[in-house]
Amino acid sequence: MRATYKINVGYFSGGFRMIRSVWLAALLAASMLVPLAPSPALAEFRDIWPYGRTHRLAKILPTVVNITMIKLVSDGGEGTPPRRVENFGSGFIIDPSGIIATNKHVVAGMLEFTVTLSSGATFKAKVIGVAGNMDLALLKIDSDKPFPAIKWGDSDKVRVGDQVFAVGNPLGVGESVSSGIVSGLNRNIKLSAYDDFIQTDAAINHGNSGGALVDMAGEVVGVNTAIFSPGDTGSIGIGFAIPANDARYILDQLRQYGRVRLGWLGLWTQELTADMAEGVGLAKPRGVIVAQVGVDTPAAKVGLREGDVVLAFNGQTPKDGRALSRMVARSKIGTAVPVLIWRDGKEIVLRATPAEWVDDSNATEVKAAPVRVGSTDPKALGLQLMSITGETREQFKLAGDLGGVLIAKVQPNTAASDKALFAGDVIVKVQQEPVAAPEDVERRLAEARAQKRAHALMLIRRRDEQQWVSLPIAAAK
Repeated sequence: MRATYKINVGYFSGGFRMIRSVWLAALLAASMLVPLAPSPALAEFRDIWPYGRTHRLAKILPTVVNITMIKLVSDGGEGTPPRRVENFGSGFIIDPSGIIATNKHVVAGMLEFTVTLSSGATFKAKVIGVAGNMDLALLKIDSDKPFPAIKWGDSDKVRVGDQVFAVGNPLGVGESVSSGIVSGLNRNIKLSAYDDFIQTDAAINHGNSGGALVDMAGEVVGVNTAIFSPGDTGSIGIGFAIPANDARYILDQLRQYGRVRLGWLGLWTQELTADMAEGVGLAKPRGVIVAQVGVDTPAAKVGLREGDVVLAFNGQTPKDGRALSRMVARSKIGTAVPVLIWRDGKEIVLRATPAEWVDDSNATEVKAAPVRVGSTDPKALGLQLMSITGETREQFKLAGDLGGVLIAKVQPNTAASDKALFAGDVIVKVQQEPVAAPEDVERRLAEARAQKRAHALMLIRRRDEQQWVSLPIAAAK
């Protein structure tokens, strides 16, 4: 009787071998018809396979460049001329005309730039653009012939576990490739208000900065930017790359305007936790809560207030403050967009008009504030509250126009000390309402309990910053 082989041949070892042989034979036959490798000899299997590593990386390597920079270093006494010191970095060609993407910190403070291609050809380069808000810059090299340019990927499709390759010039040894996986997404390493880094365990060392993080399709999904390296020990498998979609937007701005033009509202936000959501009457956390609004900013002009919860900006729901920051930054400057907020137990739509972020070093764009959980009420918190007077204003060095209720003392080993409140902090609002005396604080907490809230919110001001603190009040007697 003739044997019959099914498609799912898991229980037939002989059937599996036959199908595997037919599959390999078909691949070899295809290779004879359409040779993919440039060698005239019979191509090796790794080059024939359309999605094999060698085949993909062979197309990537000519687009990634090594950058050698010269920096003047003065380490002698007065009258000693500075030394010329070489530094190394990486970049990749994004346009056939010779435009190269790299990190801002690669070019900062450098005098001369030499770009070396994978072929060994060298070119003098010049800086044509530097982003003020993110660690990105553009270089330019010139030639009579077009350069190979890299293909951008969609970083929004990247998932944890995806295989990636880091291509660059680690420690100046020359073009190198390391492989790994995506270890995490949306990492905040506090380089900017927009941090959304891709974390990878592909080896990244000094000199890899500005190089390409490439996916399995041979497309750039990130710009290698930073590593976590205790004691400057080199790569320990924790590297970070700016997502390609973020980088591409910033680099396109540099190419179009010669600078980065970002939208700006002028506010601070923080994460909305489950207990804070309950405190403002939301069934579950969504969006971000406004902690501070700058004076005479677009946010103030449209009527945004501390305690408002931004549920959506231009139809998109921000998952954190940095996500909202990126949404605002990419919005069209001078054009009103809908902002859906939660205030006083209902949804309200405002129309905000982003202005241009002129000076990112002084602007008050969205940044995440730490959230600490508190407890019960002033008497049980271990707090001594006082009204703000001229004497207490001078004693605690409070701003002349600052209103609220002063925290004059914090008892150790109490709920107040556990949530890191300090003498000199000022309670500005309780449950989104301003307070001016200790009695106002207690009244607002009592009202929250009467509404059967399990948590209440206090807006705390410390020096020039504000943040919301959530207080569990259901157990208070």
